[in-house]
Amino acid sequence: MRTSRDNMAVKTVVNKLKRGNISLKHKLQRREGAWSKKTKDLLIDSLIRSWLVNPIYTVEDGKQCAIDGVQRLSTIRDYLADGFALSKENKSVIIDGVEYELAGKKYSKLDNVVKDKLDSAQVTIFDILEYTDDEVREMFKRLNSGVPLNTLQKLMPEMSEKLSDAIYDIISLPFFETRLTKAQLKASTDQNIALETLMLCDANEEYTAKSFRKADKENFVKYYNDKVDMTLVEVIKEGISKLDESLAEDVKIPKTTFSVLCYASYIAVNEGKDYNVFIERVNDFLNNYDNNLDYKENLNDGTTSSNSVQYRINYWQGIVSSIL
Repeated sequence: MRTSRDNMAVKTVVNKLKRGNISLKHKLQRREGAWSKKTKDLLIDSLIRSWLVNPIYTVEDGKQCAIDGVQRLSTIRDYLADGFALSKENKSVIIDGVEYELAGKKYSKLDNVVKDKLDSAQVTIFDILEYTDDEVREMFKRLNSGVPLNTLQKLMPEMSEKLSDAIYDIISLPFFETRLTKAQLKASTDQNIALETLMLCDANEEYTAKSFRKADKENFVKYYNDKVDMTLVEVIKEGISKLDESLAEDVKIPKTTFSVLCYASYIAVNEGKDYNVFIERVNDFLNNYDNNLDYKENLNDGTTSSNSVQYRINYWQGIVSSIL
């Protein structure tokens, strides 16, 4: 591995983001927007006060792709674009003996002296120039060893390049931005749905989805890392895209149904079922979900349990198999 280190002014970083020289999209990273308002506020305040902030790590892949620091970079970019205001509780800052107010101010409302201080604040960026995929994954694990990532986020470094590419390919579909809430996207729910859908759609006899619990997801990742079928992935994407196009924009999909619904759409497309009839059945299910007591009762065992997952698989397989 060969790396370079650069201390870059905030204004320069933002300009590089605008030009696309630095990308916030990488398969190992969470989506931007995961930070709370308070955390964003603390970063900007720290930069104005010339306090130390954690470095940013990028890998060269035609451009600098952030593998650690997406939240910091997007926060800096958004603040300089007046995307949010600092907390009204922020204390003033003293620059060259003069006191300036920060409380409640967007970037455009800062005093020019404070703007200059922020614009010139230094951000350390480590750029990884020569590397193997295994080296980057191992480094990512070590960088995040003390960060409370959820189960799916912890699994990402364990995935092969092919598997993480497949998941990234699936979640790039408009379906996820359209159908998931901001909170769900922050929690990497889109990646979780993609992984669970792959678990359901893979028909190899060596592996059968038993549950969506952590251990079974870990076992699937180990099993599937070198068995990724991109033909299967393309059909899954076709099924999800068709589902997205066929459902009304404002329809609500229960969070426990996303993965199995993507799976059912995959089966309908793969088996050449009458998709109009399939969507009629899906709409009937969604419109009457609150009254579907049997379905909801079978989630009481825990939505990741084997009984719950198997019930939903059988339920949707039954719907698809009844369609010509």
